[in-house]
Amino acid sequence: MPFDNNLAERMIRPAVILRKNSLSNRSQQGAATQAILMSVYRTLKLRGHDPIRTIVAALRTYLQAGQLPPLPPPVVANG
Repeated sequence: MPFDNNLAERMIRPAVILRKNSLSNRSQQGAATQAILMSVYRTLKLRGHDPIRTIVAALRTYLQAGQLPPLPPPVVANG
């Protein structure tokens, strides 16, 4: 067992950099919103989807049907 959690730290690094570049979260609600959005973004990316396109498509579905679609399944490369 590794003595550190370097993989997890590297995975959250983009969210930390985004928070720093946007001059931090200005409220608890802003911090909670960013945490949710970054979690969805990373999950989609790890599942092999383009996060921006997938989120835009989900929002379009929500505006038309009033309900978010389920999370898409992981993309299997070559089989």
